[in-house]
Amino acid sequence: MNKLFLDIGRGLSLSIKLIAAGYLLYIFYTGNRRSALILALAWLSAAFSIIFDIIGIQDLNSIFEALFASLLFYGILRVSEEETFHPIPSEFYYVASVPLVMTLYLIGMTNLRDTSEWMISIGVPYGLSGFYIFLAGVLTVSLSRIYHKKARLLAISLMLYGVHEMDYPLLRPVEWFAPFGFILGAFFTFMASYSIIQFVRTERFRELLKKDNDEQKIEVNTGVLIVDESEYRQIKESIRDFEVLAFLRDISDVPEKWEAYFITNIPGKNMKTISPTNLAKMAELANRYLRATAMINQQGVIVIDCLEYLIMYNSFESIVKFLSSLRDFVIIYKGSLIIVTNPSAWSKKEWMLLKRLLE
Repeated sequence: MNKLFLDIGRGLSLSIKLIAAGYLLYIFYTGNRRSALILALAWLSAAFSIIFDIIGIQDLNSIFEALFASLLFYGILRVSEEETFHPIPSEFYYVASVPLVMTLYLIGMTNLRDTSEWMISIGVPYGLSGFYIFLAGVLTVSLSRIYHKKARLLAISLMLYGVHEMDYPLLRPVEWFAPFGFILGAFFTFMASYSIIQFVRTERFRELLKKDNDEQKIEVNTGVLIVDESEYRQIKESIRDFEVLAFLRDISDVPEKWEAYFITNIPGKNMKTISPTNLAKMAELANRYLRATAMINQQGVIVIDCLEYLIMYNSFESIVKFLSSLRDFVIIYKGSLIIVTNPSAWSKKEWMLLKRLLE
């Protein structure tokens, strides 16, 4: 294989990976997403793998390539943990297939190739690394409901990258295929690096765990508070400068720092809106918010001032289940849930049940 062609391919791959690592570090520095730091270290490890390949230290080449796959897999898993209520997504169970897949893979290599020192020190680590890169792509699929096209592009890129790396031990020694392999490798490297940059550039990724440098002090007890409108007005002033998640009908005086959603059936162009029947979305937003604030050691506060409006579109049983879920989230993450309502809006039986389940 032409050495100049090989060096050009290595140089392009190294440059792309360093650019991706640098941008991910920038995202971590500006947004405080720990997953961005892990992903940055993954791409930096991939760059070191190229460097050691260029200077001919094959053991370190394999070690850093394996470290890249491990960090990438862990980084994507960490994103999933940050975005969902369950600590580990169900896709993680695909990892259980590793022994079988790698056993079949090694048996195939032994029969098709050889068991030389190169195969053991380079081929096997590359094959295992490729498999974990592929699994990182599988994990990313679960994020598509949040990040949509950006997650799907990243998932496809990582899966293709992983499959191509798994063929490296089998096809690298084939002289006629080597140039095509390096071209594909450079393309998949660019595709994966581009897609990871697009993924972390999204507002969702950058803002979820963005930490306010100013210390925030609030005067709200943890747990669930059921208050009337006069009590709410007093509490509202004490948390005006706090980053509250609010589901509101009264949007006449919403503090600037609040992340407020207007509960209405009419889609909004200049404000965030949620249908009163979409209790699942409200619960999901509350879960993410409380999890994010807990991870940066801040108390999350959720305000709901539209309970009477919600009951017009949902059964009382649905409302109770929804509020019970929010109560559980608040307890787990040591936050506060402020429910603004009036006892007169409920029957005596309903009011007693609400009080008993929530307080």
